Amino acid sequence: MAYLLAVRTDKLMPKPDQCPADPASSLPTRRTLSACFGVMLVALVARLLWLHWVHPMPASDFAWYQRQAVSIMDGQGYRVDGHPTAYFPIGYPLFLAGVYKIAGVHWWSGVLANVLLNTLTAGLVCRIGEQLHGLRTGVIAGLVFAIYPPHIAWSSVLCSEMLFTLLFTAIAWLWSLRAPRTWGWQLAAVSGVATGLASITRPVALLLPCALWLYLLCARAGWRRATAWALTATLTMCLTIAPLTLRNWVGLHAFIPVSTNGGVNLWQGNNPNANGAYFWPTDPRKNPFLNYIHDEVNENREAEHMAIQYIVEHPRRTVALGIVKWENLFRGVDNALFWSVGHSYPAVSPTFAHKAYVVSLWTYRIVVVLALVGVIWEAAYMWRTKDTRPLVLWWMFAYYVGLFFIFPAWDRMRAPIEPWLALWAGVAISAGVGRLARRGLLARRRRRRAEL
Repeated sequence: MAYLLAVRTDKLMPKPDQCPADPASSLPTRRTLSACFGVMLVALVARLLWLHWVHPMPASDFAWYQRQAVSIMDGQGYRVDGHPTAYFPIGYPLFLAGVYKIAGVHWWSGVLANVLLNTLTAGLVCRIGEQLHGLRTGVIAGLVFAIYPPHIAWSSVLCSEMLFTLLFTAIAWLWSLRAPRTWGWQLAAVSGVATGLASITRPVALLLPCALWLYLLCARAGWRRATAWALTATLTMCLTIAPLTLRNWVGLHAFIPVSTNGGVNLWQGNNPNANGAYFWPTDPRKNPFLNYIHDEVNENREAEHMAIQYIVEHPRRTVALGIVKWENLFRGVDNALFWSVGHSYPAVSPTFAHKAYVVSLWTYRIVVVLALVGVIWEAAYMWRTKDTRPLVLWWMFAYYVGLFFIFPAWDRMRAPIEPWLALWAGVAISAGVGRLARRGLLARRRRRRAEL
């Protein structure tokens, strides 16, 4: 009976004093490294098997990335019709240009680079889970992400999501490396650089230091520390994107931190005909920005002005659209399968396409349910132990999802936060496994006592 009373559910996860609090103890053990490499191997094999059947040809945004990468590699710069552009962020085309320079301009070189990026993300998921909740949780979360069909599908597409997801997950890893009170200037500076690299890939990361400040405050790092470290991260982020901002100033004669599509994207989600998802009608009466690329700076300013004006004048519809945008963000897996299976050459069989869709959709739904359980369990864990480090995941997730209350959303936009779903699903599964293991141990002890 005494043993039964001693068993507590918070033993499912490590206590705060078991977590690394200094740089030396933050280094992974050989066992952790082996586990992360094992998870990465599973992720790599799963994605290579997918590529055996599915060969998506670049189209739309993805064809743009490829063309611009070739242009940069050939020394012609980032241009449209001979003029400098900043409409799409330069980060992924620049990365792809480096890949093409090393491995040659070929579909396989770009796709395999994305596969490696996504494989590294699986390793980071494992490491973050291990840092926050122990090795078992890390391995389970990493494996969930490794075999998660939507990301396997996205990794075969020349999309910026794989690079941004890796960088966004790396930022979470940096934030969780130490306890909040001892986080320090060095990690603040490095995380700022990572945030800058993420921002030139997708500018949605530009305000991430605000989320860092709120996390540190809520995690009881202290107001002065939180402010100083957030400002340090902001400074190094700005220094990282400064060369691109300078290039835009010289080439486009305007102050453009990263890209000129922010205002147009904001207008897509906030106008009289907006539907909360991708909105780009070809009727000029509904879309005054059809020729945006020829005057992108002024068009972006005008689109931003119109969007803000609409938000101010129609607050109720803005809120209603915001809820629709969140529904779009978490609805289904259509985009992943459309741009991978739907654009495969040679085409896959209808049977394969249907099975891939069904498996992806139900896997996503199961992971979401498990993630919700994991969030509840994590909240109870933080309440019991006063360990606030898991708030890293909460604040980054809230920051990213919050942006899409204003900007238009569809399931492609969800890709960067799906490692979070895998992490929380890992928490839930690990907690269940731990409980079952303890019940089995108790049952065996009872049998032994009965035999005595």
